[in-house]
Amino acid sequence: MLGPLAAAAEGRSLPLGGPRQRTLLATLLAHANTAVGTERLREAVWGTTAPPSAQANVRSYVAALRKVLNRGPDDERLSLGHHGYRLHVGRDELDLYVFEDLAARGRAALARGDHREAAGRLEEALALWRGTPFEGVAHHDTLPLETARLEEARLAVLEDWAGARIALGEAREVVGTLRGEAARHPLRESLWARLMTAQYRAGRTADALHSYARARAALRAELGLEPGEELRRLHHAVLNRAPVPGTPPPSAPVAQAAAEWRPMSQLPTDATDFVGREHLLAEAAALLDPSGPARAGATCAVPVAVLTGLPGVGKTTLATRLAHELRDVFPDGRLFVHLDGARGPGRSPAAVLADLLLSLGVPGSSVPEAGADRAALFRSLLSGRRVLVLLDDARDEAQIRPLLPGTPGSAALVTSRARLTGLDGARLLDVEPFGPGEAQDLLRRLVGPRRLAAEPEATERVLAGCAGLPLALRVTGARLAGRPHWRIRRLADRLADERGRLTELTVGDLAVRSCVATSYHGLEPGAARAFRAVGLLPSPEFPGWALGALLDCRDPEPVTGALLDANLLQVACVNAHGQPRYRMHDLLHVYAAERVRAEEDPAWRRQALERVLDGWLERLRAARDQLVRGRARPAAGAPGAEDTADQGGDLVGWLEAERHALVTGTEFAAAEGFGEQTAGLAAALEEVCHLLNWWDEWERVARAALDRATADGDAVAAAVALGSLARSSAVRGRVGEAVSRWADAVERLDALGEAHHAARLRVHRSFAVADHGMAALAEEDARAAVAVLRRLGDEHGRVTALRSLAFALSCRGRGAEAVEVLSVALESAERLDRPLALADVLQMLGWVETGEGRFAEAGDHLRRALAGFGAVRHRPGEAYALLGLGRLHLTAGGAAAAARALGPLDRALAVFTELGERRGEALTLHWLGRAHTALGDSARGALLRAEAAGAFAALGMAFWAEEAETETGAEAEAGCYG
Repeated sequence: MLGPLAAAAEGRSLPLGGPRQRTLLATLLAHANTAVGTERLREAVWGTTAPPSAQANVRSYVAALRKVLNRGPDDERLSLGHHGYRLHVGRDELDLYVFEDLAARGRAALARGDHREAAGRLEEALALWRGTPFEGVAHHDTLPLETARLEEARLAVLEDWAGARIALGEAREVVGTLRGEAARHPLRESLWARLMTAQYRAGRTADALHSYARARAALRAELGLEPGEELRRLHHAVLNRAPVPGTPPPSAPVAQAAAEWRPMSQLPTDATDFVGREHLLAEAAALLDPSGPARAGATCAVPVAVLTGLPGVGKTTLATRLAHELRDVFPDGRLFVHLDGARGPGRSPAAVLADLLLSLGVPGSSVPEAGADRAALFRSLLSGRRVLVLLDDARDEAQIRPLLPGTPGSAALVTSRARLTGLDGARLLDVEPFGPGEAQDLLRRLVGPRRLAAEPEATERVLAGCAGLPLALRVTGARLAGRPHWRIRRLADRLADERGRLTELTVGDLAVRSCVATSYHGLEPGAARAFRAVGLLPSPEFPGWALGALLDCRDPEPVTGALLDANLLQVACVNAHGQPRYRMHDLLHVYAAERVRAEEDPAWRRQALERVLDGWLERLRAARDQLVRGRARPAAGAPGAEDTADQGGDLVGWLEAERHALVTGTEFAAAEGFGEQTAGLAAALEEVCHLLNWWDEWERVARAALDRATADGDAVAAAVALGSLARSSAVRGRVGEAVSRWADAVERLDALGEAHHAARLRVHRSFAVADHGMAALAEEDARAAVAVLRRLGDEHGRVTALRSLAFALSCRGRGAEAVEVLSVALESAERLDRPLALADVLQMLGWVETGEGRFAEAGDHLRRALAGFGAVRHRPGEAYALLGLGRLHLTAGGAAAAARALGPLDRALAVFTELGERRGEALTLHWLGRAHTALGDSARGALLRAEAAGAFAALGMAFWAEEAETETGAEAEAGCYG
């Protein structure tokens, strides 16, 4: 019933007769297992204009149907009783019954919160629909009402299915389907609500607002009504970037991260020498326990405790001990974030949320752009779990609010120098300096009781000099423990020089500064300079080679050893080569920065920073070249060989580990006026970001380079940076914005006579705009670039330009010319030591050859491309090669070929979805739709292609939108959809 009326038995279709006989059968099916009188059947077939022979005709139609449907003379499938004809149908024999049963099972799963089961059952139910119910049957009085009822049931199931998929984090996958249904049913507010929710949770806020405007316009135009309360509430939530009801993970990778959640602890190591604080520990533990008695009657659903006090008073040590003790209260995890509040503005909530989401298993490309969307996603992943979030060294309330859990069960523990009185629902707990007994206990644990007992008067003087601040006590204890030959009196005398200052500076961070100064002034000159030099670095964590670069020495080990002994430096980690990374406590780093500005002249400071930035640039270029060329290890003697790959050649792993440092280092170089290094770092990072899908990072370094070049008046560097910013916009799908930036950048470079830079930007612009309705501009750009790069002898650039030219020609319907161009490019690419460039050419050649019917050659080239992309771990390239192979199988024709296409297309879609590559996702959906249609599942095929068409329109992919429309029209004309 759910489409063109049809019946089958034992795998063969049954003849159902002409239109009137089919109408009679449809009426019996609409009232299956119920007697239907002759009069009712007559009205159903002829309406109010039945001929005199109508009753005889009804009997004739029933007799014909009995021969088709009944299995023998005694079969009661279609029988005549006292009240009319009855068609007996089992629950598993009628698609409507199967639909209703599957819908009921899906809704039962929804009721118990099993969204995966619900989505599966509801999708099975929807898959039974093949078109409009009773399609091809004459409609009179009864059937239109039944058709409307069934359509209402389908839409209700569709909405429930979409809700389940959204709850699973698969909002993006349902947008296209919902958009098409909303267009067909513009007055159904619940459908618009599902569409808006899906768009919002897929990170497409503007689309959600546009859908509301369309719904409102339709309601006002047709009914003269404003949208109902549900739509208005949803509209308000989207406008304010507030959470909407339900569980909102925005994509399949995010749903996978939620599904694969494992208990985790990111806490620092608990101090083995922790002393005191029993009362604070007990009070804070009772406050944070969501089910504890201290929470009875609490107005805040999520407990928030703020440990506040002087710098160096031991807030982080106390918070770490408390978090470890609460592991049973929060079995799902303890997260730790250092917010850098003591160093100035601190880390932005958006950046912190990105790191948290990555640590929770969300792929980098699935992290939303907007900070509010990141906060909503973070809260959704914590929903229903018991997690403690430790936010260390917060600056102010604004930095904290987006990082708090949103549902009961979890809690937040915050440390801050500031008293965060504006944080609603938070409880402030003051952390005071140690009393005499606790201070002596800590020093005794660090140094040893016998040594302290031997010099009680000197011990008292040391304790007085530390003023009860745990940081000062720890530094002092570490120095004494590391120098067993020292008398305690020696250190007590040194502290005496600072005693006047310590007595005076008893509030705020001045006490901390005094404690740090005590240790700093005890260093040998070389170690003191090393301590100061670390203050030049933008981050307190740094690789070992950086300190050597700062000091211009090959072996910084003696001075780093001295800093480690003084507890002014810590080993953060050691890589597989045995190379250490160091971390200086943030407050010590602030003090070091003050000392270096006071004690080193500007020329020395600038030369030291130049050496570090040059070191980063050498290592980054080596890593980029390895990545592009597909080498697992750098060449012997290459700069940074010991740092840029581990023993297994995990270059991507090294880059991911240094990701934050590389980006912040570039921004630091720009802020400090190092124009040459900024431009070099940004240029190298552009290719790394492109290959590894670091979208946020790409935009940040390009902006930093543009700002620096603009401030320096370097017109060439500014134009190049603007072109990089355009390219980063294009890969995010913002092609209109990218075109505007490219136009400005190319115009500037042309005016400056920078033909090489201008040609490279034209190559990038050509490839980005070719399938966005600008194929003529793409061809013009590519031809101009080919000529310039050939003249300049840039063979690699010429290969990329030829590839862009071939793509433009293909988009203009000149596939044969594109093959010729790519054949030339392939000859050059084979000679280059550039595996990625070769794979790019092979992929494009295979794609174009498929369109030209050269299937054997296309298959060879696409398989080579897939292997090449795999060698350099370029996942977007692998996905496009898989897409090409799927299209090849499908284009070659035949059901078997269509079946073979599903494998590579499904794999491509999974990669594109994970990476957030919307262009590739749209193309894959289109070809998947064609594959399912070729396999006979026209309903699923139509849904997929409708979603692809919506994506083409949203992305401005005019070429593909037109292709899809042309193909659909041709198929409809040929009768592919019945």
